[in-house]
Amino acid sequence: MRYKKRYRLILIKQLQFVIVMLVGFGSFCFAEGNGGFAGSFLRIGLGARGIAMGDAQVATAENAFGSYYNAASSPYLKKSTFALSYSSMSLDRRFNYIGFASPLKPFAGFSVGWIYSGVGDIRAYDSRGVDVGEINHGLHSIQFSFGIKIIPMLQQSNKMKNVSPDLISVGILMKYVREDLGDNADFNYSGKGFGIDLGLMIKPVKELSLGYQIKDLNSKLESNTNDIFDRGTTLENKFPITQRVGVFYHTPVDWWALAYDFEWSDAGGKKHHLGTELIFREAALRLGYDDDHFTFGAGVQFRVYKKVGFILDYAFIGDVEDEGASHVFSWQFLF
Repeated sequence: MRYKKRYRLILIKQLQFVIVMLVGFGSFCFAEGNGGFAGSFLRIGLGARGIAMGDAQVATAENAFGSYYNAASSPYLKKSTFALSYSSMSLDRRFNYIGFASPLKPFAGFSVGWIYSGVGDIRAYDSRGVDVGEINHGLHSIQFSFGIKIIPMLQQSNKMKNVSPDLISVGILMKYVREDLGDNADFNYSGKGFGIDLGLMIKPVKELSLGYQIKDLNSKLESNTNDIFDRGTTLENKFPITQRVGVFYHTPVDWWALAYDFEWSDAGGKKHHLGTELIFREAALRLGYDDDHFTFGAGVQFRVYKKVGFILDYAFIGDVEDEGASHVFSWQFLF
């Protein structure tokens, strides 16, 4: 019995690595150079608009999902927004989000949200091939962001009166991350940690935005395996630090906009993100190129009652490593 227990624990530990790779490697795209590192579920994009535009969002993130890409975007929010995102994915993978974002007049904004990613109902077998039950794997990120415009603060002391108040903003996102792996009975593994993202947004003219983000400063998952192994130890899985710079340009053609991001990390990964958005009154069509594959999607906006609005967005991501296509649905309720 003791050996059976030990083999099962070893199997669970091996499954942890495999599942993390599945979630990061095949969720939407392969984050080249970063997919095999801890925290990959926080590097696959968020919200159907961003995904459909090839993940090029660091300079055009003024929506309820924006703090994921740039915490400096929240001061530009027009309304308070409740947001949901659901992903229909192959291989029993899950990636969902729920959050709230709001401007803080006259020149700030904030957001709070929860990202959940995982794989459920995985069959586990011991060294003899005997079915020993199911294992579930979950990754969580609970995050809070705050952003503020710099120029309006200076204008309160009668400085820079002739400068646009939207010229520059900065922001910070703080996150609590947790990983759980086990059968909800005798064998359970967990890790937790904290991290920080910083963002900058510059709007020199109305049609042009520039963005910068540095992501996962000090982010890591720390765990202790003394409870599941005879000779346990303390583990520390650090997330790669990633950075982005990007541009968003609303062309002279009123219904056409372009976005481009360049992303790199201290783990050696480099990615190009390119997206375009075609807006026709209350509807939008989107197309993107996310480093090595194309994405596309659409969105529509409704007015529900007076100042209450509703935005529905969709994105399609084809398979990258023969893992199957994914569909992303996002809802935003503006009030």
